[in-house]
Formats: sequence, C-alpha cells, structure tokens
Amino acid sequence: MKTMSVIIAVVMLFATPLIAGDHQGHSKWSIGTSLTYPIAKIYQIHINYAPDNRHEVFFGPAFQNFKSGSVTSHAWTLILGYRYHFWRTLHIETELWPAYNRMYSSVTKSYYPGTEMWGEIKLGYTFNLGKKLFLQPAPGLGFGIFRTNRPPDFSNSIKSPIFVPQVILGVRL
Repeated sequence: MKTMSVIIAVVMLFATPLIAGDHQGHSKWSIGTSLTYPIAKIYQIHINYAPDNRHEVFFGPAFQNFKSGSVTSHAWTLILGYRYHFWRTLHIETELWPAYNRMYSSVTKSYYPGTEMWGEIKLGYTFNLGKKLFLQPAPGLGFGIFRTNRPPDFSNSIKSPIFVPQVILGVRL
C-alpha cells in the first residue's frame, strides 16, 4: 500500500485544472483521500464534482483489507456519494460502497467470494487550507446493506452500524 500512498501524493501535488473554474475562480473538480481510514486498512480516493456551491457528487476506487473477528476483508470497491452544503461549508453526505469481496474466514481457513453493499451517512465541514488544499472532517455512521456468500461467524465479526471517523485531505484541481 506504500505505492498507493506515493501515487496519491503525486496526483495531489501535480494536479492541474481540468475544466473552467466557477465564479470564485475554483475548478468544479477536486480529488482527495482519507487520512483516517488507512488506520483500519481501508484505502480510497474521492474524485469530486461540484456543479454549484451547494451540491457535490463524488466517486472513486477503494480497497478494504481489514480483519474483524474471524473474518478478513479483501474488497475491491467503488464509492458513490452525494454531499449537500446546507450552511457555508457545513454539509451532510451519503455514500454507497458496492464491492466484490473475497472474505477469508479463519474458522474454515477458506475464502468466501461475494458481493456486498455498505452505506455511510456523515455530517462534515470543509476547512480551506489555502486556495487549493482542503481538510474535510466528516464523521458518521456506516452500515451493511447486504452481503452474499457470508462466511461462518460473519454476524459476530462484522458489526453494523459502526462509527466512521472520516477525515479527507484534498486538492481542488
């Protein structure tokens, strides 16, 4: 995962404008990554598009490689999200995490490939750290929506809902 960290750093340092800016001179596009999720072995990139000052959609890849109880996750994920700024840079957001996950069970010593959907609801605030850089703490709740091919002890190993301590570091393009 050290390679992914280097790629994220290079993209953030050398990002250039992709499209014309809005009335404040900012591009409508930004890219970010979580500072907190790697602690739980979840690695992600958010690609954001804000058509105006209130609405923002985002998407991006994620890889989850955490262990919880007797289950180890190996999930390739696509993040799909929407963020609504209801007061200045205070916002509420929702995310869907559809994934293909080859969960490993230490109970049976075998893999259980399947699809799953995770959802998250967050309340956050964007701190501008200059013209392009921003920090976006957005804690919330995460919950499992469905999972196919559950390994034994899945319900005891994977808890839902859970607190999600998200902090995104991003750059406006």
